[in-house]
Amino acid sequence: MNVGIEKIEINEDKTVEEFMDEIHLSQALVALVINGEVFCPDEVKDRSLRRGDKVTVIPVIAGG
Repeated sequence: MNVGIEKIEINEDKTVEEFMDEIHLSQALVALVINGEVFCPDEVKDRSLRRGDKVTVIPVIAGG
């Protein structure tokens, strides 16, 4: 996985969980921005994404 922000437009209806599986990030530590609102994917895995929704995938990076 490349570290960076990826913006994706949804082309067909699906759940957040289906979307994360489709882009092979179901186990990755990321935040999602869905139409301008920030979410943790686990908290909204059953949320429906509709055609035309804008999703931004942001990797979570921790340091110390």
